[in-house]
Amino acid sequence: MDLSQNLSWNSHIARTTKSGNSTLGFLRRNLRISNEEVKSAAYFTLVRPKLEYCSSVWSPHTKNLVNRLEMVQRRAARFVTNRYHNRSSITDMLDHLNWESLESRRTKSQLMMLFKIVHGLVAIPQDLYLTPSPRSHSLGGRKFIQKQGSTTNYLNSFFPRTIAAWNRLPATVAEAPSLVSFKQGLSTLSF
Repeated sequence: MDLSQNLSWNSHIARTTKSGNSTLGFLRRNLRISNEEVKSAAYFTLVRPKLEYCSSVWSPHTKNLVNRLEMVQRRAARFVTNRYHNRSSITDMLDHLNWESLESRRTKSQLMMLFKIVHGLVAIPQDLYLTPSPRSHSLGGRKFIQKQGSTTNYLNSFFPRTIAAWNRLPATVAEAPSLVSFKQGLSTLSF
C-alpha cells in the first residue's frame, strides 16, 4: 500500500490498477480459449485479488478512483466474454457473468471487518472506535453513533464510512449470530 501525507489513495490505486491491467493483458495474450468459466477463474484468481487486497482499509470515495478500479473489471468482462466491439454493452456483459461491482464488494468486505470487530473475532478493541447508539433497539438492530469529523478523508475512512453502511443494514443481517450467516445476509443485499 502507498500511504501519502495527505491520506490520498491516488498513487496506491494507480499502482493497483496498473498491476491489474498488466496481469489482465498477460491473460489476454496467453489464455487463448473461449471458455468463459476458465477465463473467469483466471480473472478471479490472478487479477481481482490485486484489486481487492486490504480494500477495507483503502476503499476510495471519489468517483474518479472508483471508476479507475471498475475499468479493470470492465476490461476483464470484455476478455471473458470475448466481446470487444465498441457497441457491446459492458453492463450486459457484467450481468451475464453475474459479477458484482468492485465497489459493492469493498463495502461488503468493510462490513464483514466491522462484524469481526463487534464480535471480537479480530484484535481491534471495539470500545475505542464504536459507541452503541442509545436508540439501537428502537431503530431495529444494533446501531452505532457516527463520529463527526471535519475532513473528507476522515469522513470516508474505515470507521465513519462503515458505521454509516452498518446502520443502514436490516436488523436481521446486523444481528446475525455468526460470520457465516452475516455473509449470507450480505449476499442478498446490493450496495
